[in-house]
Amino acid sequence: MIKSTQEVLKGINYQLHGNLPKSISSLSFNSKNVEPDSLFFAIRGQKENGHKYIPLAITNGASAAVVENFLPDMTIPQIKVPNTRIALSHISANYYDHPSKKMKIVGITGTNGKTTVVYLLNKIFKSANIPRGTIGTLGYSIGDKNFSGYLTTPESLRLQQILYKMLENSISTVVMEVSSHALALRRVEDITFTGGVFTNLSQDHLDFHITMENYAEVKTELFKKVIMKGFLVCNIDDSYSDKFIKVATAPVSTFSISQNADFIWNSKVSYVSGIKGIILSPGGKIKVDCPLSGEFNLKNILAAAAVAINLGIKPETISQALSQIEFIPGRLQEISKPGYPRIFVDYAHTPDAIKNVLETLKEIVPQEGKLIALFGCGGNRDKGKRPKMAKAVESLADFAVVTDDNPRFEDPKQIIQEAVKGFSKSMPYRIINGRKKAIIWILNNSSKNDIIALLGKGHETYQEINGKRYPFSEVQIVEDI
Repeated sequence: MIKSTQEVLKGINYQLHGNLPKSISSLSFNSKNVEPDSLFFAIRGQKENGHKYIPLAITNGASAAVVENFLPDMTIPQIKVPNTRIALSHISANYYDHPSKKMKIVGITGTNGKTTVVYLLNKIFKSANIPRGTIGTLGYSIGDKNFSGYLTTPESLRLQQILYKMLENSISTVVMEVSSHALALRRVEDITFTGGVFTNLSQDHLDFHITMENYAEVKTELFKKVIMKGFLVCNIDDSYSDKFIKVATAPVSTFSISQNADFIWNSKVSYVSGIKGIILSPGGKIKVDCPLSGEFNLKNILAAAAVAINLGIKPETISQALSQIEFIPGRLQEISKPGYPRIFVDYAHTPDAIKNVLETLKEIVPQEGKLIALFGCGGNRDKGKRPKMAKAVESLADFAVVTDDNPRFEDPKQIIQEAVKGFSKSMPYRIINGRKKAIIWILNNSSKNDIIALLGKGHETYQEINGKRYPFSEVQIVEDI
């Protein structure tokens, strides 16, 4: 797609060194992916400075570079801006003609529940015959077609490309996960949000945000970005909800499972084996008979219902969609076979998420059975939550197996040692290096009456070790065994 350089740089404040090309054929922030006549962005990352890759970008055909400081002896024009990340977002939106302005975009933020709420809304939109798309941890989808992704919220350039592709396919409504990293790194800077949702906040990503207050402050940025004529949905059971409501730029719908709110469950709701009950809402009563279980899913369903009602979807359509959900990939996904224990695969990798999952499973453990939890902690991430994850496991599980998750560049054995410090002396547990070995050991040392929770990997189909991603699907491993 060829665009005039003047059009691409519209609204950008910059200084110029050299003569700009008349047109741009593509955008790139990865020097390896540069094509002839590309505009290259030199991004300063946490580990790498993109300015040093400008020579490679030139070799691969870049016709101009967006920089934060002029470099000597460059053979292509340099466009100097204060922040290349922000420029990447603005210019990408210009290049793809601001697709988000032509659709309804709903952003979901919070520590836990984002993926589930997106999944629920995708099903509801389908039942309502709304041309829809999704973006999140599970990748992205256009109607019924699914595509793989790498980040929960893609980089701004990739995000604009996806939205442009959705618009080409006549998509009118998009629901997307908005991570704290995406907000902090300005990936959604030029997305026009019609709606926003806050699910909850608990400890995660403090390796990046340092404090919970910083983490919360970044998350509230979504509520500042929604258009005035749009809507916001907020979980008022969360202690940080006041921060979000205070900065809201659009009317706020509240939901709660413990106090009065716009969206609440009737007193007869049950959630141990499937969720059955009635949601009381400004749009009328919504009857729910959904296979999902757990108190945390009561909140996820309330959030999804609140979005749907705000978008004008009828209660009966919401009811129909929720009744048709079988499972959400990697979210309490059950793999069962007669004669074996019931096994549940879940993405839970924070203390709060682990507690939510284990509380749900504790309710269904047979009298003669045990609740066994396998978990690990990710490398090069928030180290402070590792012993807290162990404490969350100990509070509910009868036995624990501690193993690897995504060790990345850390020593897996060291990660495990930091985690088990959270156990008391009375907690029975076993350390098994190698996640597949750990799963096999559990299945060989458990009874058909036990409930097994495999925590941390969920939908992921890889394990990240020393900078490489190796194929690893927990669901597939269990099914094979």
